[in-house]
Amino acid sequence: MVASTLNEEDIKIEKIQTRHLIVHKLTVNLESAREVVEKDKTKFFAKLGFLKPKHKEIECESILLFYESFLIAKAKYLLDYYEKKKYRIKVGEKATQVEIFNQVLEPFVPSGKVDRFLKRSRKEIVLEGEERVNYEKTKEIALNRKGHEINPAKLPNGPFELEPRRVLIEWRERVRDLDLSSVDTIRDIICERPSNVGRVVKEFFEVTEHSVVYTPIYEARCRHLKTKEIKIIPISGVTNELLFL
Repeated sequence: MVASTLNEEDIKIEKIQTRHLIVHKLTVNLESAREVVEKDKTKFFAKLGFLKPKHKEIECESILLFYESFLIAKAKYLLDYYEKKKYRIKVGEKATQVEIFNQVLEPFVPSGKVDRFLKRSRKEIVLEGEERVNYEKTKEIALNRKGHEINPAKLPNGPFELEPRRVLIEWRERVRDLDLSSVDTIRDIICERPSNVGRVVKEFFEVTEHSVVYTPIYEARCRHLKTKEIKIIPISGVTNELLFL
Protein backbone atom coordinates (compact mmCIF):
# COMPACT_ATOMS: atom_id res chain seq x y z
CA MET A 1 0.00 0.00 0.00
CA VAL A 2 1.34 3.44 -0.98
CA ALA A 3 0.31 6.71 0.67
CA SER A 4 0.30 9.76 -1.62
CA THR A 5 -0.03 13.43 -0.70
CA LEU A 6 -0.44 16.43 -2.99
CA ASN A 7 -0.35 20.07 -1.99
CA GLU A 8 -2.77 22.72 -3.23
CA GLU A 9 -0.46 24.09 -5.91
CA ASP A 10 0.31 20.65 -7.38
CA ILE A 11 4.02 21.23 -6.84
CA LYS A 12 5.05 18.84 -4.07
CA ILE A 13 4.29 15.14 -4.46
CA GLU A 14 5.20 12.39 -2.01
CA LYS A 15 4.86 8.62 -2.28
CA ILE A 16 5.77 6.65 0.82
CA GLN A 17 5.82 2.87 0.91
CA THR A 18 4.32 1.28 4.01
CA ARG A 19 6.99 0.60 6.62
CA HIS A 20 7.89 -3.05 7.17
CA LEU A 21 8.89 -4.50 10.53
CA ILE A 22 11.65 -7.10 10.56
CA VAL A 23 12.96 -8.85 13.67
CA HIS A 24 15.93 -11.17 13.27
CA LYS A 25 15.55 -14.55 14.94
CA LEU A 26 17.84 -15.18 17.89
CA THR A 27 20.01 -18.16 16.91
CA VAL A 28 22.92 -17.78 19.37
CA ASN A 29 22.65 -18.78 23.01
CA LEU A 30 24.28 -16.98 25.92
CA GLU A 31 27.06 -19.53 26.44
CA SER A 32 28.13 -19.36 22.80
CA ALA A 33 28.33 -15.57 23.01
CA ARG A 34 30.34 -15.83 26.24
CA GLU A 35 32.90 -18.07 24.51
CA VAL A 36 33.49 -15.41 21.85
CA VAL A 37 33.91 -12.72 24.51
CA GLU A 38 36.37 -14.79 26.54
CA LYS A 39 38.40 -15.54 23.42
CA ASP A 40 38.67 -11.93 22.20
CA LYS A 41 38.28 -9.74 25.30
CA THR A 42 41.98 -8.87 25.80
CA LYS A 43 42.36 -7.22 22.39
CA PHE A 44 39.83 -4.55 23.33
CA PHE A 45 42.17 -3.36 26.09
CA ALA A 46 45.35 -3.47 23.99
CA LYS A 47 47.69 -0.45 24.08
CA LEU A 48 49.28 0.76 20.85
CA GLY A 49 47.31 -1.95 19.09
CA PHE A 50 49.44 -4.88 20.27
CA LEU A 51 50.28 -4.59 23.99
CA LYS A 52 47.52 -6.78 25.40
CA PRO A 53 46.86 -7.35 29.10
CA LYS A 54 46.92 -10.84 30.57
CA HIS A 55 43.74 -12.84 30.10
CA LYS A 56 43.10 -13.05 33.85
CA GLU A 57 43.30 -9.24 34.16
CA ILE A 58 40.07 -8.82 32.17
CA GLU A 59 36.85 -9.81 33.87
CA CYS A 60 33.52 -10.22 32.04
CA GLU A 61 31.06 -8.77 34.55
CA SER A 62 27.84 -9.37 32.64
CA ILE A 63 26.32 -10.25 29.27
CA LEU A 64 22.87 -8.92 28.40
CA LEU A 65 20.74 -9.37 25.31
CA PHE A 66 19.18 -6.36 23.55
CA TYR A 67 17.19 -5.88 20.35
CA GLU A 68 18.80 -2.97 18.51
CA SER A 69 16.84 -1.11 15.81
CA PHE A 70 18.04 0.10 12.40
CA LEU A 71 16.35 2.05 9.61
CA ILE A 72 16.83 0.66 6.09
CA ALA A 73 15.37 2.55 3.12
CA LYS A 74 15.68 3.45 -0.55
CA ALA A 75 14.49 6.86 -1.67
CA LYS A 76 14.29 9.07 -4.73
CA TYR A 77 14.14 12.86 -5.07
CA LEU A 78 13.27 14.73 -8.25
CA LEU A 79 13.19 18.50 -8.67
CA ASP A 80 11.95 20.30 -11.79
CA TYR A 81 12.95 23.94 -11.45
CA TYR A 82 14.27 27.12 -13.07
CA GLU A 83 17.61 28.68 -12.23
CA LYS A 84 18.48 32.27 -13.03
CA LYS A 85 21.29 32.80 -15.52
CA LYS A 86 23.23 35.70 -17.00
CA TYR A 87 24.51 35.42 -20.58
CA ARG A 88 27.37 37.68 -21.60
CA ILE A 89 27.54 38.48 -25.33
CA LYS A 90 30.34 40.33 -27.09
CA VAL A 91 29.27 43.22 -29.35
CA GLY A 92 31.00 45.55 -31.78
CA GLU A 93 33.45 48.12 -30.47
CA LYS A 94 31.39 51.00 -31.87
CA ALA A 95 27.95 49.71 -30.75
CA THR A 96 26.02 52.12 -28.53
CA GLN A 97 22.81 50.11 -28.21
CA VAL A 98 21.65 46.57 -28.92
CA GLU A 99 18.00 45.69 -29.52
CA ILE A 100 17.12 42.04 -28.82
CA PHE A 101 13.85 40.34 -27.83
CA ASN A 102 12.17 43.76 -27.77
CA GLN A 103 14.71 44.98 -25.26
CA VAL A 104 17.17 47.84 -25.76
CA LEU A 105 20.44 47.10 -23.97
CA GLU A 106 23.37 49.41 -23.39
CA PRO A 107 26.76 47.81 -24.12
CA PHE A 108 29.48 48.31 -21.52
CA VAL A 109 33.11 47.51 -20.99
CA PRO A 110 33.59 44.96 -18.18
CA SER A 111 36.21 45.93 -15.68
CA GLY A 112 39.54 44.22 -16.31
CA LYS A 113 38.55 42.59 -19.64
CA VAL A 114 41.00 43.53 -22.37
CA ASP A 115 41.45 41.78 -25.74
CA ARG A 116 44.91 40.18 -25.46
CA PHE A 117 45.59 40.58 -29.21
CA LEU A 118 44.19 44.05 -29.93
CA LYS A 119 45.19 45.35 -26.49
CA ARG A 120 41.88 47.16 -26.06
CA SER A 121 38.73 46.72 -24.05
CA ARG A 122 35.80 44.71 -25.40
CA LYS A 123 32.18 45.75 -25.18
CA GLU A 124 29.44 43.32 -24.18
CA ILE A 125 25.82 43.09 -23.14
CA VAL A 126 24.25 40.90 -20.47
CA LEU A 127 21.00 39.01 -21.01
CA GLU A 128 19.19 37.70 -17.97
CA GLY A 129 17.10 34.57 -18.26
CA GLU A 130 16.10 31.29 -16.64
CA GLU A 131 17.06 27.73 -17.52
CA ARG A 132 14.73 24.84 -16.75
CA VAL A 133 16.61 22.04 -15.02
CA ASN A 134 15.75 18.51 -13.88
CA TYR A 135 17.64 17.42 -10.77
CA GLU A 136 17.49 13.78 -9.64
CA LYS A 137 18.96 11.95 -6.66
CA THR A 138 18.54 8.37 -5.44
CA LYS A 139 20.03 6.93 -2.28
CA GLU A 140 20.12 3.78 -0.20
CA ILE A 141 19.92 4.71 3.47
CA ALA A 142 20.99 2.66 6.49
CA LEU A 143 20.93 4.32 9.92
CA ASN A 144 21.30 3.21 13.51
CA ARG A 145 18.72 4.25 16.08
CA LYS A 146 20.55 7.54 16.73
CA GLY A 147 20.43 8.51 13.05
CA HIS A 148 24.08 7.82 12.23
CA GLU A 149 24.79 6.19 8.88
CA ILE A 150 26.09 2.63 8.95
CA ASN A 151 27.41 0.20 6.38
CA PRO A 152 24.34 -1.95 5.56
CA ALA A 153 26.61 -4.83 4.52
CA LYS A 154 27.64 -5.21 8.18
CA LEU A 155 24.07 -5.70 9.37
CA PRO A 156 23.53 -9.43 10.09
CA ASN A 157 21.64 -11.35 7.45
CA GLY A 158 19.68 -14.24 8.86
CA PRO A 159 16.25 -15.76 9.50
CA PHE A 160 13.52 -13.47 10.77
CA GLU A 161 10.64 -13.91 13.20
CA LEU A 162 7.22 -14.72 11.75
CA GLU A 163 5.56 -12.82 14.60
CA PRO A 164 7.88 -9.82 15.08
CA ARG A 165 5.54 -7.75 17.29
CA ARG A 166 5.10 -10.62 19.73
CA VAL A 167 8.88 -10.90 20.13
CA LEU A 168 9.28 -7.17 20.71
CA ILE A 169 6.53 -7.20 23.34
CA GLU A 170 8.13 -10.19 25.04
CA TRP A 171 11.51 -8.42 25.21
CA ARG A 172 10.10 -4.88 25.57
CA GLU A 173 12.46 -3.89 28.40
CA ARG A 174 15.45 -4.86 26.23
CA VAL A 175 14.18 -3.30 22.99
CA ARG A 176 15.94 -0.16 21.75
CA ASP A 177 13.60 1.70 19.41
CA LEU A 178 14.54 4.35 16.87
CA ASP A 179 15.16 7.80 18.35
CA LEU A 180 13.96 9.44 15.15
CA SER A 181 11.02 9.84 12.80
CA SER A 182 11.87 7.55 9.90
CA VAL A 183 10.14 9.41 7.03
CA ASP A 184 11.25 12.86 8.24
CA THR A 185 14.82 11.62 8.58
CA ILE A 186 14.83 10.10 5.08
CA ARG A 187 13.39 13.33 3.70
CA ASP A 188 16.04 15.44 5.41
CA ILE A 189 18.82 13.26 3.99
CA ILE A 190 17.74 13.13 0.36
CA CYS A 191 15.64 16.26 -0.26
CA GLU A 192 18.48 18.74 -0.60
CA ARG A 193 17.71 21.47 -3.10
CA PRO A 194 20.60 22.81 -5.20
CA SER A 195 21.78 26.26 -4.12
CA ASN A 196 20.74 27.95 -7.39
CA VAL A 197 17.02 27.05 -7.32
CA GLY A 198 14.65 29.76 -8.55
CA ARG A 199 11.07 28.93 -9.48
CA VAL A 200 10.01 25.36 -8.68
CA VAL A 201 7.78 23.59 -11.20
CA LYS A 202 7.45 20.25 -9.41
CA GLU A 203 9.09 18.48 -6.48
CA PHE A 204 8.81 14.71 -6.07
CA PHE A 205 9.89 12.61 -3.06
CA GLU A 206 9.46 8.83 -3.04
CA VAL A 207 10.42 6.15 -0.55
CA THR A 208 10.51 2.89 -2.50
CA GLU A 209 11.70 0.63 0.34
CA HIS A 210 11.17 1.29 4.03
CA SER A 211 11.97 -1.11 6.87
CA VAL A 212 12.83 -1.02 10.54
CA VAL A 213 15.06 -3.95 11.43
CA TYR A 214 15.57 -5.20 14.98
CA THR A 215 18.55 -7.47 15.46
CA PRO A 216 19.53 -9.28 18.71
CA ILE A 217 22.86 -8.20 20.15
CA TYR A 218 24.62 -9.50 23.24
CA GLU A 219 26.51 -6.76 25.09
CA ALA A 220 29.33 -7.95 27.30
CA ARG A 221 30.55 -5.56 30.02
CA CYS A 222 34.23 -6.21 30.61
CA ARG A 223 36.52 -4.57 33.17
CA HIS A 224 40.30 -4.28 33.36
CA LEU A 225 40.98 -5.28 36.98
CA LYS A 226 44.11 -3.11 37.27
CA THR A 227 43.09 0.08 35.47
CA LYS A 228 39.34 -0.26 36.16
CA GLU A 229 38.71 0.60 32.49
CA ILE A 230 35.39 -0.75 31.16
CA LYS A 231 34.62 -1.85 27.60
CA ILE A 232 31.30 -2.96 26.09
CA ILE A 233 31.79 -5.79 23.59
CA PRO A 234 28.86 -6.44 21.19
CA ILE A 235 28.19 -9.94 19.84
CA SER A 236 25.58 -10.63 17.15
CA GLY A 237 22.77 -12.88 18.33
CA VAL A 238 22.40 -14.02 14.72
CA THR A 239 25.98 -14.80 13.62
CA ASN A 240 27.85 -15.06 16.97
CA GLU A 241 30.45 -12.64 15.63
CA LEU A 242 31.71 -9.30 16.96
CA LEU A 243 29.35 -6.62 15.69
CA PHE A 244 30.35 -2.98 15.41
CA LEU A 245 27.91 -0.72 13.52
